[in-house]
Amino acid sequence: MSAPLRIGMLGASRIAEESIIAATAETGDIRAAVAARDPERARHYAAERGFSAAAESYASLIEDDSLDLVYIGLPNGLHAEWAARALEAGRNVLVEKPFAANLAEFDRVAARLERSAGWAWEAFHYADHPAMHRLIGHVREGAIGEIRGVDVHMDMPAPAPRDPRWSFDLAGGTLMDLGCYALHALLLLGDQLGGELGGVRLPTAAPLTLDFARAEGHTGDARVDATVVAGLELGGVPVSMHTSMASDEWNFGLRVHGSLGEVVLPNFVKPQEDGRLIVRTTTGAGVEERSEHLGASSSYTHQLRRIRSAVRSGERSRVGLERSRRTMTLIDEVYTAAGLPLRPGRLAS
Repeated sequence: MSAPLRIGMLGASRIAEESIIAATAETGDIRAAVAARDPERARHYAAERGFSAAAESYASLIEDDSLDLVYIGLPNGLHAEWAARALEAGRNVLVEKPFAANLAEFDRVAARLERSAGWAWEAFHYADHPAMHRLIGHVREGAIGEIRGVDVHMDMPAPAPRDPRWSFDLAGGTLMDLGCYALHALLLLGDQLGGELGGVRLPTAAPLTLDFARAEGHTGDARVDATVVAGLELGGVPVSMHTSMASDEWNFGLRVHGSLGEVVLPNFVKPQEDGRLIVRTTTGAGVEERSEHLGASSSYTHQLRRIRSAVRSGERSRVGLERSRRTMTLIDEVYTAAGLPLRPGRLAS
């Protein structure tokens, strides 16, 4: 059950430095092969970062039956196509977020699962870290009383003008690259806390519904969102979401506030960079603040350990996949409400 995974990687990407290379250094899983658009680049990347081999192409890598897992760290617009092809080859797949360019494309990938020997997971690594578990625990235990609202930010300074994250054809935009984390986290909160939200007992997970969305387009292409502001309701509790790839600062903060105080993760996406969980409560003596320090363990390491357990046990849980689908549904809804076109998909039915 604990045997190391042999991992093949599509894309000599920036995110892979943390999600696979640094994570496997902690977990002991094997960097078996990497493929890039340029085979020569793949060979250099493999030699420099400890991969056993460099594949000649994406297609040749996913045909390798010795691989236990294929990680897809390609630009957004290629995720669905290569996840589908890897599943058709019988591979297990860890695909970077967003899973697909739009909901219809997501469903086309999911249809492959019915006839694949493999399974697929979307890389929302933050959800595996103890920091998120602890925030949910505090709220569930009543540390901040009745939940009154949730605020979530996913903001960063602008990438370079030619960065693929600004490409409409490659499913770029701040909602695709950053805001998906915010929506997924809100859904996770609703699933975990649905019975307690707003002081009302709910029989199932709290629904997350969109009230409004506004977007500011990128100067290079108005179809690509640079900033998105949205108002939502989570089981009747008001939620504000702000995501931007044109910010003056980094802000990946998540705040749940209630009748007795608030609980805050200053960096819920990468708690390894700021491991504080802050609880503020109001007492007769005023506002009391305490911080828990949840360590520097990487969310990517926690994610990879969970995926290895699932692969080795043969687990094919639909819980995570269904949450990914609801995230994709909300992404489409936000774009429509903000007056922007859905990102184009490449995967044919």
